[in-house]
Amino acid sequence: MPVKGVLSVITPAGRYIVPPEQAVWVPPFVDHEVIALGQVQLSSLYLDETRIGGFPPDCTCLSVKPVLQLLLQEANALVKSEAGLIDPDFKDRVMRLLMVIRDFMVLAPKVALDLPYPRDKKLLRITEALLADPSEQRTLVDWQREVGASARTLARLFKQQTGLSYSQWLQRLRLQVAIQMLSRGESVLTTALSLGYASGSAFGYMFRQLMGVAPSQYLLAQNTLPKIQCPKYSSKQPHIKSHVASQCER
Repeated sequence: MPVKGVLSVITPAGRYIVPPEQAVWVPPFVDHEVIALGQVQLSSLYLDETRIGGFPPDCTCLSVKPVLQLLLQEANALVKSEAGLIDPDFKDRVMRLLMVIRDFMVLAPKVALDLPYPRDKKLLRITEALLADPSEQRTLVDWQREVGASARTLARLFKQQTGLSYSQWLQRLRLQVAIQMLSRGESVLTTALSLGYASGSAFGYMFRQLMGVAPSQYLLAQNTLPKIQCPKYSSKQPHIKSHVASQCER
């Protein structure tokens, strides 16, 4: 979970853009890459396989409520040593706290911010072009002449392989890019025009539909998140490996 800044989490199945009020659950043995989009403070919760009951079977973006952010802050504060190990005097307290955090994560609402990748080569040509230029305005009717498949076939494959229509996939891509741009300090209007929207209001409508808040409210929320102090990271954890680790300003 990014405490500050935005993360990109990439798996073989898709991509997640993760702002501070969200987290990504990655199940065991799933190959993934985490990219810091600018300066990022990151809190990570590691669980033993015996403690993952109730979590989704696949990678999932989760909503992180303020109470969970504060619990993570408290857990980080109890990890005193530079090696990132738990002080023996606080071990029982930390382990109880970590299990509460785990339970909050299990109950956290899912957020549809993933961008599923298709498998079909024709669709991959389209999605790669969209990733390179999210302001792309071509429809599937336009694409059919380039990739050698009818618009109807492309629409069917998009739905089958990503669970989204072409327009929904493009909207979600633009939302991911918008979150990156807004978090870097770009204005709402600049972000809207860069993504191919004719006006800030058209962009704002899309943003509200997918995020539930206006871009201005989203930016305000980013500036009022609790701050978490970041201890150094260690992968050596006692018992359930549920130590909260942080990597600062990557």
